[in-house]
Amino acid sequence: MIISLTLLGQMLEGKGPFADFRCHQVTARSGAEDRARLADDGSEHDVPLADVRAGDKLRVRPGEKVPVDSVVIEGGSAVDESMLTGEPMPVHQGCGRPLIGATLNTAVRW
Repeated sequence: MIISLTLLGQMLEGKGPFADFRCHQVTARSGAEDRARLADDGSEHDVPLADVRAGDKLRVRPGEKVPVDSVVIEGGSAVDESMLTGEPMPVHQGCGRPLIGATLNTAVRW
């Protein structure tokens, strides 16, 4: 009887076995569409994420997600990697440090 009531409660709350899967689908589709690509002359141009290629230099502004696995070549910031590593606080990432795609660049600047 307890198990039945628990399952009924989860169903009423929308926390059934497929609710989590739907959340991941929505999150995957709601990713950023454009990124600021830096040209050799220092200018920035917003390009669709599908046009980003290996070797491109991208600017990840505060509050934006890191679009792909990459390495910091200039500057630094605190990056929220909690969804992947479980680290409770944003981690400082500076020159030469690897970045994991889909992590969040916070507004803190080092």
